Amino acid sequence: MRQTLSAFLLCACLFGLSACDSTSNATPDAGPDAGPVPPVIPEGYTLLTPSETEVHAVPWNEDTAQPLRFAFVARAGRHYDFIVEAGSEGYVLELRDAAGMRLDYEIDRDYAPREVFSVRHWSGFTENAVYTVDVHAYYFDARGPFSFRLVDTGPDDHADLYGTAAPWVPSEQPLTGLSEHYKERDLHSFQTVAGNVYALACTFPTTSWQLAIFNRQEQHYGFAEGPLFEDLTQGSTAFKSPGGVFYTDVQDLGTSTTPYSCVLRDMGAEDHGDTVETATALPAGTASVQAKIEVLPDKDVFALGVLPRHHYRVSCTIDGKKMCEVASAAPGGAFSHSTSDRTWTTFKASEATHHVRVAINPILPTLWEEGHYTLQFEDLGEDDHGDTLATATPLTGPVQAVTGRIPDTVDHDFFSFQATAGQRYQFGCDWNSAPGQEQFYATFRDAQGEQVSTSWEHVGERWVHTYTAPRTATYSIDLYSGSPRILGDYTCEFRVLDP
Repeated sequence: MRQTLSAFLLCACLFGLSACDSTSNATPDAGPDAGPVPPVIPEGYTLLTPSETEVHAVPWNEDTAQPLRFAFVARAGRHYDFIVEAGSEGYVLELRDAAGMRLDYEIDRDYAPREVFSVRHWSGFTENAVYTVDVHAYYFDARGPFSFRLVDTGPDDHADLYGTAAPWVPSEQPLTGLSEHYKERDLHSFQTVAGNVYALACTFPTTSWQLAIFNRQEQHYGFAEGPLFEDLTQGSTAFKSPGGVFYTDVQDLGTSTTPYSCVLRDMGAEDHGDTVETATALPAGTASVQAKIEVLPDKDVFALGVLPRHHYRVSCTIDGKKMCEVASAAPGGAFSHSTSDRTWTTFKASEATHHVRVAINPILPTLWEEGHYTLQFEDLGEDDHGDTLATATPLTGPVQAVTGRIPDTVDHDFFSFQATAGQRYQFGCDWNSAPGQEQFYATFRDAQGEQVSTSWEHVGERWVHTYTAPRTATYSIDLYSGSPRILGDYTCEFRVLDP
């Protein structure tokens, strides 16, 4: 009973003390009316107040390994120029936020005092936040003071620094901006999907502009600028992403009061692979395929089903101010062009599959747009004569007509004959009457494939080659076209002349 009463009296006493405290001068809580917390300048840093006219000339520390340390309090939506004055020597500059994240970094290796000033453009800062600047001497024997100004140059709508760049989600929604200061840039970051194509297109109020896409290591994946000799106010570029975060850099170098407008689009995955391992398979008999070149360095590779020993012609047509480049390769071989006109190529199939690659040669890369093209395939027929001495068609004479077809410039028709020492042999083909007086080339070769010398003369409608065999052996005649103008059927004649 006594313990219960004591506990009750103790509780009453504590309650009474609490009641007394509540009616006395209590310490007020720091609520919303307490005002903003003043920024804290890190120890060892000198506070800078932005000024257009005040030049700071600070001598280097006696120990040049110790940097000069400065800090400033930023305002949101403002653009700051850190101007290193003429007369300063080499230095290393680092800008960091309050959390220690590096926002800007510059190395100047000038050993002699610089003759002109240098400007770093900074924006995208948080209101009332503290930012620090560390300046290291690049050379241990730095002499003169480090001279600089920190200038608030006015409003800025988009950030200039990687660490302050606002995120941009690709869509059809345009983003607008102003170039408030010459040489300032507007940066945005965007997340990408590996293998997807991203396109940036902008319209500017002036003809002096730049736009770029790059990663945090400043590796450029897309770039365009206003051409010097053309009034072009539109620009675009695109790239296929390896994945990760990328940045857009837009600069209106004309410093207009009219805003620019840009659209960043996710175009999705590319339509065809760019290697033989990722090639798009096309079945034998495919007459044509429609596709697109999504980015400037894009290459589309196709694995075309073909008939061995058949010759094929592949041609490409594309929209806009662009030009296709077509190349082909046998499995395991290198890509090559058969003609100087790279909009088409020919090849002879050796296996059931042959690779075809399409690339682009844009005339106006500053205004990149997808290239929609049509690739056409034509089977020129089976090869009628072998391409080497081992597969040559034998000739016996004494007078023998030779007919065949050269469908493309890669085709060679070989004919072989058994020669007797001292015997003369002739070979001649009819002229090709259109488009000019031209004919197929005929080269005599020995058993080792080496060219041998012949005499030749124009006889009627033919150029006739005459060869006197120095020894009894097997020889060949290599017939081929030296120009895409000379293709098609031919009629030739082989003669064994009297000794």
